[in-house]
Amino acid sequence: MGIGTHEDARTDRKQVRSSGGEGGRFRRELRTPGLTLLTLGGVMGSGIFLASGLVIQHAGPAALVVFAVAAVGMYLEIMALAEMSAADPTPGSFLVYSARVLGPGFTFVGGWIYWFSSVLTMSSEVTAASLFMQLWFPNIPIWIWAFVYSTGVVGINFLAVRGFGQIEAVMAGVKTLAIAGFVVLGISWALGLVRSGPTILPLWSNLSRGGPFWPHGVGGAAPALLLALFAFAGTGVIGMAAAETREPSKTIPQAARQTVLLVTVLYLVSIFFVLELVPWSTVPTTHSPFVAAVAATGIAGLGTVMNVALLFAVLSTMNAALYANVRVLYSLARQGQAPKSLGRLNRQGQPTAAIWTSAALLGMTIILAYVLPHKAYSYLVTATGFQAMFVWLMILWTQIHYRPYLEHHHPNGLPLRLRLYPYSPIACILLVVLALAFSPLASGELVGAIVGFGGICVAALVWIMLRHRLRRSVQD
Repeated sequence: MGIGTHEDARTDRKQVRSSGGEGGRFRRELRTPGLTLLTLGGVMGSGIFLASGLVIQHAGPAALVVFAVAAVGMYLEIMALAEMSAADPTPGSFLVYSARVLGPGFTFVGGWIYWFSSVLTMSSEVTAASLFMQLWFPNIPIWIWAFVYSTGVVGINFLAVRGFGQIEAVMAGVKTLAIAGFVVLGISWALGLVRSGPTILPLWSNLSRGGPFWPHGVGGAAPALLLALFAFAGTGVIGMAAAETREPSKTIPQAARQTVLLVTVLYLVSIFFVLELVPWSTVPTTHSPFVAAVAATGIAGLGTVMNVALLFAVLSTMNAALYANVRVLYSLARQGQAPKSLGRLNRQGQPTAAIWTSAALLGMTIILAYVLPHKAYSYLVTATGFQAMFVWLMILWTQIHYRPYLEHHHPNGLPLRLRLYPYSPIACILLVVLALAFSPLASGELVGAIVGFGGICVAALVWIMLRHRLRRSVQD
């Protein structure tokens, strides 16, 4: 029986009702524009707007190549996830798929790592937002801003999915327009249509004078690959939202393709213009390279406007990360791998206990911002990238084993197929493994790598110690 028939639609509705838990059920209200903006909200955050400065410092002008390679990795990963989600829009996404083909151990470790990775993502984004506020209020400690923004985002996640989607769409739309506006500004400035600064472009001057494209060599740029991949992370939200999407067999493939196209074009072109407007060796790492690039045009007031837009951008990513985060807890609880109370929904279809649990751990960010205000972001972004890439590995490995399962249950075809299977997911796995291997070699990234890897080890150790009890819970 093919996807998209009336019987399949009835089956989808039954799955959503039966998965709702006590007190309510998920509601299918997300369409292609909303899902695309929600996914953009999960992807386009501090990874491009702040951590890109670290990538440029490592790779110089070759940051363009590093981001292009990372874009290919993002395409393969999101298409692997979209293939599974479009054919089987189940609450819990890849965690459910991995349980079917890899066993509950993979689900337990992957699920808790995804949850912890999402918490770290929220932490890095709220820290970035607090750093952006330093431009206007340099004397106010960043932990105060972290508290204010954390409270606001948690409150948004208590709204019904339609209201949440509308707010997230606005924030995601603001940052998409901001980066698109930056690209238009860069083109206009390069053509001389808007120019009040120097006439010689830093990137062109560097290359025309024989300056190095790889100033630190390929080996020196290699540690930047993890940071570039982190800028494309957050795609998992497209799978977590599948159970709340209308016509997922059509909506999910469309949203995945639109996300890949928009993110890749906007990222590569914007990084090019950052390098054109600011000499790569002076690109800042403590505030946004985009603000520095806009300031370099000499146009008064644009730096402030860009900083406001970037503030919306990172809060949007934090918001989307919390959305996916609580649904992971919900899925783990429904599979007997987390406390049962986390698997209940209220009458509005919200997993309130899961939201409060994630919010409690998010509070640790405020403590970190208080203790290490100047190092919190660099530690968090590396740890987040490390664990986000572990989630990518799990999604790709699951897709390799899940394709035969889908073909057996959908003999008439799948709504979406990842091309060059199984070689394309294997190639992406190798890319991610290389990025993880090189990351600890970069200055300042070792601590974050230890935290990220340590979280994976803890989750695996807990499973080993409690596997018999957890298996019984899954069977029950």
